[in-house]
Amino acid sequence: MRSLISEFSYGFALTHELVLSLGSLVAAPVFPSLIEEGKAGGGYDVKLEAPGLPLFLQFKRSERLTRGTAREIKAGAQLTLPYHRIALTARSDSDQHDMLIELDQAPNVVFYAAPMFHQKDEFDQAFLDGEVRARSFFVSPATIGAFADDGAHHLSFDGATCVVMSKPKVVPSLGASNLEALLLERLHADKRPLREIVDAAVVSAEGARERSRQVARSRDELDYFSMRVTDSSGAPTGVEAFVRQQIASLPPVATPPASDPEMEPLRKLADIGLREFNAQLYVVQRGEDIK
Repeated sequence: MRSLISEFSYGFALTHELVLSLGSLVAAPVFPSLIEEGKAGGGYDVKLEAPGLPLFLQFKRSERLTRGTAREIKAGAQLTLPYHRIALTARSDSDQHDMLIELDQAPNVVFYAAPMFHQKDEFDQAFLDGEVRARSFFVSPATIGAFADDGAHHLSFDGATCVVMSKPKVVPSLGASNLEALLLERLHADKRPLREIVDAAVVSAEGARERSRQVARSRDELDYFSMRVTDSSGAPTGVEAFVRQQIASLPPVATPPASDPEMEPLRKLADIGLREFNAQLYVVQRGEDIK
């Protein structure tokens, strides 16, 4: 059963709950461009002098499998029906999975986040009941590992067992309460202030970005973000002409108001996360440390 919920909607709902309640932790989403209304310091409540962790989540939507003819069951995976499946981006389409593995270097923490529901009414009820995080599971790309081929791969979860395909392989998965415990453990292990952590996180993320680009270049992959397509005569295509006309007609993007320069490393980290890794950045801190 295909998902009728967008990754954007799910990500918004999960973020809403993580901000309101992650047990003893506080999770503040960070965005590259901050709308600074009503709060000094960048529009979010982060204490640079308190210990903190950069948490990256990439949101996935899941489909529900109910038949014994599903590929995982036929391949021998020890899953109980029904279960939920998410698609992992094939390397032939994007280096996204490999990039997330590269990003998952200390102090960064990286997880896929996916819902255990797929229908609109299920989503609405989970949101109203405050159960989106309780009905979500989290899997680290690093524990999945890199794939040796360019084919499609999937991750399936039945509430107890998590299996990566195409050949069944059991990998660890976490619920929201388990994620909280893991993050608490990391915070206890590294008590450096967020001010120091975020600088190391930016260096780590930039290194992951560069390593991923080198791999892409070694495979002679095209850079679709910088490519300009023209026909054989050199004249702009219809699409290119349309874009040029729009650029000429639209006013430039307004520059956001000046904000606390101390928050600039966090904004840079959030920009790298969203633009390069398609992952939302959160700063996770203990509630007792930021009071």
